[in-house]
Amino acid sequence: MFRRLSLPILCVFLAGAPLAAQEAVRGFVSVEPFEFRLEALVKVSAYRESWRLEGESIGPGEKQAVLDNLLTLFESGVNVTVPGKDLVFTERSLRFIVPDAEKGFLTDERESIPVEEALVGLTLSSALVGVTAFDLEWLWFAPGQERLVLEIASRGKPSARLLTPSENEAVWKLEGDATLPALQSVPGLRRESSRPLRPLVFGGLLMLAVAAVVVVRRKTKSPAWVGWLMVGGIGLGVFALRYERVRVILPADAAAEDLVYALLRNTYHAFDFRDESAIYDTLEKSVSGPLLEKVYLEMRASLELENTGGPRVRVYEIALRECRGVPGGELASGGFRTRAEWVTIGEVTHWGHTHERTNRYEAEITLVALDETWKISGLELLNEERMQKVSRQIADPPAAPAPAPNPVP
Repeated sequence: MFRRLSLPILCVFLAGAPLAAQEAVRGFVSVEPFEFRLEALVKVSAYRESWRLEGESIGPGEKQAVLDNLLTLFESGVNVTVPGKDLVFTERSLRFIVPDAEKGFLTDERESIPVEEALVGLTLSSALVGVTAFDLEWLWFAPGQERLVLEIASRGKPSARLLTPSENEAVWKLEGDATLPALQSVPGLRRESSRPLRPLVFGGLLMLAVAAVVVVRRKTKSPAWVGWLMVGGIGLGVFALRYERVRVILPADAAAEDLVYALLRNTYHAFDFRDESAIYDTLEKSVSGPLLEKVYLEMRASLELENTGGPRVRVYEIALRECRGVPGGELASGGFRTRAEWVTIGEVTHWGHTHERTNRYEAEITLVALDETWKISGLELLNEERMQKVSRQIADPPAAPAPAPNPVP
């Protein structure tokens, strides 16, 4: 029903191919732990005749009509089913784009775009969790298009399918580990209790003793203050025995590193999700106070590829390089400040380009004991460095076999 392209063939084209050599419509599927994306790149020039595009450029008044037409073709021409799951695309993104050597693709900001250069990128996103297989039927081919390469990016090996109008179905199954990312175990709180007022019990006993001597000596003629003295002695003794002071034991150096790493890892893990409520709820388990909303907004923006709601980079590795205490870092409320340096590594595949992002951070972090666990309550960023690498893996189909020679009569 379809042809699978091998990884060696895929890697031959890592350097990329000229856009003109690609098909008019090209398909992509990205399967992430908490998101499923269906994408397409379209050369608008393939529809010049069928849409009767007049002139050499697409003007401001024609752009939206082109985008609407392509979205209709995309949504009606590609059918995807995921076994055992209800696939619903809740987010749609489409725009004119231009290739960029460093960033893959950028939004085409030109007011009028030459038809021969017009390229549109479309994305349908679903916050579907744990997709390990799917069945796809691709009915959408541009006029005159005889083949379509469908590239599939996932946690497993990258792969591709060669589809044609007559053989337009593809089946995919995840190869390898299907375990979803999960929260890191956070080291528990350790507390130390003490009763520092116990010596006051002797003061209470002394007050009772004095009151007793006065009562014995004066009997019914005892002054009124003797009664208050007895009440005060009893109250002081009870309070001294019942008062308990609980102090949080601050983690030592190695334990502090484990704690900071776990909280940082869980903070980034929250953004593995695509459902906004799930992100916020997961983030709340590691971050508290006014910092929660700040981290939510800033990290979400920093992990997105575009400012208009592009795919989000998933951080899959964190390396804590340094974690050391700061002078006067112990807090009276039961917490501490530490200076940390860490590196994050993440990636996302979008329209066939894999964006690999490495960030290095240095910050002063405040940790407090809340709700029987440790949380980050303050983060002062001291330094940030970002490196981004964009690679292109193009799975071009093998050359068509030569026609068989006619038999000699």
